[in-house]
Amino acid sequence: MKIDGSYYSNVLNRYKNYVAVLPDSINEKTKVLFLLHGVGSDAATWSLNVPLVRFANTYNTAFFCPDAENSFYTDHADGEDYGLAIGQEFYQQMKQIFQMDFSYQNVAIAGFSMGGYGALLLGLRFSEIYSRIGAFSPAFVFYKKERQEAHYQQVFSKGDYESENDCVTVYKNLLQRNKCLPRIEFACGLQDPLCEQTQKVIDQIKSLDPMAQLPFYKQAGFHDFSLWEKDLVRFLENEGKEENENE
Repeated sequence: MKIDGSYYSNVLNRYKNYVAVLPDSINEKTKVLFLLHGVGSDAATWSLNVPLVRFANTYNTAFFCPDAENSFYTDHADGEDYGLAIGQEFYQQMKQIFQMDFSYQNVAIAGFSMGGYGALLLGLRFSEIYSRIGAFSPAFVFYKKERQEAHYQQVFSKGDYESENDCVTVYKNLLQRNKCLPRIEFACGLQDPLCEQTQKVIDQIKSLDPMAQLPFYKQAGFHDFSLWEKDLVRFLENEGKEENENE
């Protein structure tokens, strides 16, 4: 079942659209996965490119897709706090609208490109909400800082390296405070320049936390849904494997 909805965001002071895709039968084992889109996309992008309706029934998972525009899922200095709006408020809105199990172990977040970066950033920032993170071709773009592009300066107006927008720094802060860390999976195409950037982020996290389990799935390809559909299926199937191992 696919639902095109909207809600009023008090954080952003306007109505925002979303897409929800639910299994035909919701039960106590139905999982919740928030799916984030990339630059130039919107709430409908996942459902238009991936058979979410079929996946919802196959994997007994409810998908919730917000519209974050080209925000990079960060809080901006001008008050456009997309990180808070998507990472926390959107979760709260979906929990209020849909009567399902939104408990910690049942909720995950994933995304592609900008949304892959956003999934990692928000999954760590709101680690009390999300128990799993899927970062598909994550747009770790701090290396573009020297280009001084207007969009970069807007979305990272509160900082990049060693700031609240630096996933490694957020991870480090969670470690120092002995907070629970979500399980994280990375994926990227071998022909994608972001593959190198992703490996650098993984290496930095492992230098902080040598025991961290950070699987990185690589496959031939560049930066498109021919990869991200496979990444999503793997992420969903890995959840099932983990459940079986824990039984």
